[in-house]
Amino acid sequence: MTDKQKEDGKAFETFNIEIDVTYLNPRYALSKQRVNVMTANGRLDVFELNPSGGGPSFIGRWDGGSRDPGKTERHDLDIDIYRVSRGQQRRFKKGERGYSGHHTTKVQSDRGRKYQVSLCTPDEKIFEGTVCFNLLRKVGVSDQFTVRERPTAVVIRGRP
Repeated sequence: MTDKQKEDGKAFETFNIEIDVTYLNPRYALSKQRVNVMTANGRLDVFELNPSGGGPSFIGRWDGGSRDPGKTERHDLDIDIYRVSRGQQRRFKKGERGYSGHHTTKVQSDRGRKYQVSLCTPDEKIFEGTVCFNLLRKVGVSDQFTVRERPTAVVIRGRP
């Protein structure tokens, strides 16, 4: 088990994923699993958007921040862009020159974590909607205990 997989009370799985689509570019397909499990390197995906032809793909992932002890946990759904240059990735992440959507907006929900997602490139709108999901957290507990028994004998004399 790697440090990233240590059961530290942080998120290990996403489940009950519900996506309410307001707009989906007709060139893109939305895919999600019922349950997503954290990878060995600590990545916890929620959904994917893939083009039918050329163009960037997108992965929505849980960003809980650093898993290092003492670090403050974040509660973000971030979107990453793929199949583009490093410069385009940087612009998407910073929301520059017509790119937007790396950071999502948390919205109120009684059923889990819910985020408003809006993805755009300089050329087109890709996706608009809300993504709601639950997190499975794991806490490892370790303890030792010793049980010692001492037999006791009591002699009861009967009456003659």
